[in-house]
Amino acid sequence: MDQRQVRVVFQPSGRTVHVLGGTKVLEAAGRAGLTIDTPCGGAALCGKCRVQMTAGACEASAAEAKWFDARQLQDGWRLACTATLCHDATVHIPSASLFAHQQILTQSSLAGGSELQPAVRKVYLKLPAPDLDHNEPDLLRLEGALGPLRADLSALHDLSQRLREGGFAGTAVLTDHHLVDFEPGDTSSRCFGVAVDLGTTTLVGSLVDLLSGQEMAISSAMNPQVSFGDDVVSRINHAIRQQSGLAQLREAVTSALAEMIHTLCAAAQVRPDEVYEVSIAGNTTMQHLLCGLDVGALGQVPFVPVVGRGLMLAARELHLPIHPRGAAYVFPVIGGFVGGDTVAGMLAAGLDQLADGPVMMVDIGTNGEIVLAHRGVLRAASTAAGPAFEGARISCGMRATAGAIETVQLVDGRLSMGVIADVQPAGLCGSGLIDLVAEMLRAGIINPTGRLLPPQELPPGVPEDFSRRLVREDGQVKFVLARGPGGSQVSLTQRDVRELQLAAGAMRAGITMLLRQAGLASRDLQRVLLAGGFGSFIRRRNAQRMGLLPADVDHARILYIGNASLAGARYALRSTAARKRGEQLARATRHVELSQDPTFQMEFAEAMLFPPA
Repeated sequence: MDQRQVRVVFQPSGRTVHVLGGTKVLEAAGRAGLTIDTPCGGAALCGKCRVQMTAGACEASAAEAKWFDARQLQDGWRLACTATLCHDATVHIPSASLFAHQQILTQSSLAGGSELQPAVRKVYLKLPAPDLDHNEPDLLRLEGALGPLRADLSALHDLSQRLREGGFAGTAVLTDHHLVDFEPGDTSSRCFGVAVDLGTTTLVGSLVDLLSGQEMAISSAMNPQVSFGDDVVSRINHAIRQQSGLAQLREAVTSALAEMIHTLCAAAQVRPDEVYEVSIAGNTTMQHLLCGLDVGALGQVPFVPVVGRGLMLAARELHLPIHPRGAAYVFPVIGGFVGGDTVAGMLAAGLDQLADGPVMMVDIGTNGEIVLAHRGVLRAASTAAGPAFEGARISCGMRATAGAIETVQLVDGRLSMGVIADVQPAGLCGSGLIDLVAEMLRAGIINPTGRLLPPQELPPGVPEDFSRRLVREDGQVKFVLARGPGGSQVSLTQRDVRELQLAAGAMRAGITMLLRQAGLASRDLQRVLLAGGFGSFIRRRNAQRMGLLPADVDHARILYIGNASLAGARYALRSTAARKRGEQLARATRHVELSQDPTFQMEFAEAMLFPPA
């Protein structure tokens, strides 16, 4: 793979990423947060991942020649799973090639045939002015055109004046027969919502046009609650033990969401008061902290949440700067720490509709979730993987931003690294960490117990470019990836390897135990769906080599589905029928509390060992 980075612009979203030359379009799209549909697992057997490279197309492969005629190939049509990026490129992804498109169609079949049924709607009206013969009250006059309505007192304050100033014409904003507002003029073409993935470490927001269902802008940020602890247990303890702990945690995340909403609106040139609803999906603890709910019972066995069903709240209760009478929908939870983000992911992946099985969805993150669908039964579990995958607790770890080493490969005996934005390496993000450890395991620099071997203990055949990077500093062995000005360096330490072992071991133990409960082995899985923003960036081969994913599942069965939590939150904005399905999924899924299984600790200890070569 070329070590030079190329710039890729994806249309029509306009998202831009920098990747190493030789990277597949499929992988670059995942890095841009776009999940292309690959039913065959990227083996070029189904032809579903069609894209058009309108600039910078490389030579077509033999596999692509089977799917496109000469004219199409000349016009830049390629398969995302085989097409490589050799130069700066512009890639158009048809909506039919996106994984989310397929799921929206699935949702629509259950929603009475309409794929877009938002809770919020806007209707422009021209009403006859009242006279002595027709002097009904203003609200009754509106009901004559719209049907029965409910209205808060605040919505009625300006109704009379606006009706008369507009000559009894204007736009009614409605949600479930509730009058949200009566706006001057025709504003029926301006109706927006925000979907939020409320992660333990990362927050992601998406601004959605509720009339077309299209995403208008996307934004991500660190969850500022990390300053109170980088995992849910630390935050629960802070909320319980500190007098104002819960209020501090709530204020931190609501302020961050408010800032994110302003960022999204500015990017899409949308006024915040044109946003009428926010849909939020997070794990159980994150949703409780956002709502200011008591988390005391979540901190002790049997880990009972305050609420299970979804919450429909006034957005102002969460201090969200949208329309003053806008609403916030918070996803239902399944139980324990298996929360709304899992429900949203299941909704996006359509786990309850899959005919083939068994199928497992794995959401890799600080709070890892695993869902198994088999013979009509859904089982879900949560594992405390920790924040290593997000770059936290790693000595040179960082988020996947400019300067992060995101890919590591051994090419012709030399270490090849991909750095986001093609700048001086500043740290190591989660995908780069997994790549590096997998390559070091293959080279024999790390043994199955996770020990980072010193230079004098290396086995024969270790590439020179690897062995020379092993140094002993401050009494410990380090593997140096890059050196910078002033003696700075990006390196991997023994402690970093242990952190990764803990994270991967927790995920693998959870996978093993959930399969065991269903009487299955990992080789029985027909598909493994990798969810989460981070999950889209990891290399399957490397994740299997270091034990994060089962080694006996064929690559073609491991599919990337992107940030399924955010996708599910968007579905809830677009369709009230999808929202109802999410509620049903939450109640129908069996919650498996792994920590209470007496065999979990033994399974976890075994899973911390790296698989043998």
